[in-house]
Amino acid sequence: MKENVLDSEIGARVKQLRKVQHMTQEQLAEALNITVKHISSVERGVSRMSLEKMVELCKALDTGMDYLVLGRTPLGNEVPLPESIIEILRSENENDRQPLMDYLFLYDRIQKGH
Repeated sequence: MKENVLDSEIGARVKQLRKVQHMTQEQLAEALNITVKHISSVERGVSRMSLEKMVELCKALDTGMDYLVLGRTPLGNEVPLPESIIEILRSENENDRQPLMDYLFLYDRIQKGH
């Protein structure tokens, strides 16, 4: 199967989540009753899983289909931001907003290992 952008994005998220869960490809393959070769090809974006296996994958990786497929997180629904943070982010004053934005971008880079 030819690689496409969506398959690559899903594969990257599968790999990232698997590593966050401290799972090997072998452990994930065993949990899903599929081959390591298939997990590897999914992570590289050259293969897809059936819908049934995607549901099992979400359970195994403790994530939702929204994140796995679309990259969306339920942050707003499950972890509400303090009102003071929301006010800073909505501020039109760059001097108020910029330090928080700098911190968030730095935090994001650290989490991604850059």
